[in-house]
Amino acid sequence: MSRQGSVVCGYYGFANAGDEAVLAGLVHGLRAAGYTEPLSVLSADTAYTEREHGVSAITRTHLQAVWRALRRHRVLVLGGGSLLQDVTSARSIVYYLGMHALARRARCRVAWIGQGIGPLRRGWARRWTARAGTDADVVVVRDPTSAELLRALGVPQVQIGADLSFLLPPADIEHGWQVLQEVGIGRDSALMALAPRRWGKARTEVGTLFADLVRFAWHEWGVRTILLPLHVGQDREAVQQVSARAPDAIALLKPMSVRDVQSVLACCQVVIGVRLHALMLSASSGVPALAVSYDPKVRAFWEQVAPEHVVDMQDAGAQILKERLAEIWQQRQALRVRVTEFAMEQRRLAQRNIEALLALGM
Repeated sequence: MSRQGSVVCGYYGFANAGDEAVLAGLVHGLRAAGYTEPLSVLSADTAYTEREHGVSAITRTHLQAVWRALRRHRVLVLGGGSLLQDVTSARSIVYYLGMHALARRARCRVAWIGQGIGPLRRGWARRWTARAGTDADVVVVRDPTSAELLRALGVPQVQIGADLSFLLPPADIEHGWQVLQEVGIGRDSALMALAPRRWGKARTEVGTLFADLVRFAWHEWGVRTILLPLHVGQDREAVQQVSARAPDAIALLKPMSVRDVQSVLACCQVVIGVRLHALMLSASSGVPALAVSYDPKVRAFWEQVAPEHVVDMQDAGAQILKERLAEIWQQRQALRVRVTEFAMEQRRLAQRNIEALLALGM
């Protein structure tokens, strides 16, 4: 039996809108390029993945099923997102590099695409990543910082692309207003979106900090805030902490599709993003943002477009956040032009992922 198509491996099926945007961008990009061969996606929720993305799905922990899929497909696509890092736990990098090794045993070609590499704090993780990256047939990263890290580890032929979410079709603003009208927000509202997450600080401190910013935007400019948890399971508590202290904010706690999230963000004048893909999805619609960096990947992305509007989490006091937000609000029209131009370049770079995959003979 001849091999066809690809197995796609990433953090899929976990109700994380950012990672689902990565997969949606990959699928859309391949289909737009005329790719018709089968895609089998490793997922934690196969029914959701098949329904949301129109692909076949395999339970990511069912190793026998994964092995069978690798034996009947030609390529393992590892990507994209922050898969190869050991800061959240060592399990992530063990799983994904383990999939790389399993694919090689099954005689698959291996493509790393849309990758955000690091942090890699453990020596064994750095060494394993270096060996696997050198062994991969294609390596495309989503930012220059990731390329620098891999090259420092001795990985050759690293291409710089962009996040796969930039391959998504344009946001449907009409759909975004329909979603917002369901929670009582009219089209004449000036809106700000806040995509929080808790990282390092005490829960109440994060809730108080962002609630203060939400109240500031309302009192200064009459801007209503949409609280948008990109990973409902992890971010719900942070959203509720903010909502309890800023009752004028609207919390969207119902699970949302990638299209919903992208469309809602496109309806906003400004975004405060702790979650990386809140920044990416808003940038794709030209929406300026304040990036609160809990992880180097957030800074690595947003400092490419507006380094003056990146605040590290440990420095994120109420006064500095208000000052930066006020700057963005006052400059929002000029910033929209800058962000739109940046997004156009990101879309061009994201296409390198698709070109690299098709060059493998997928």
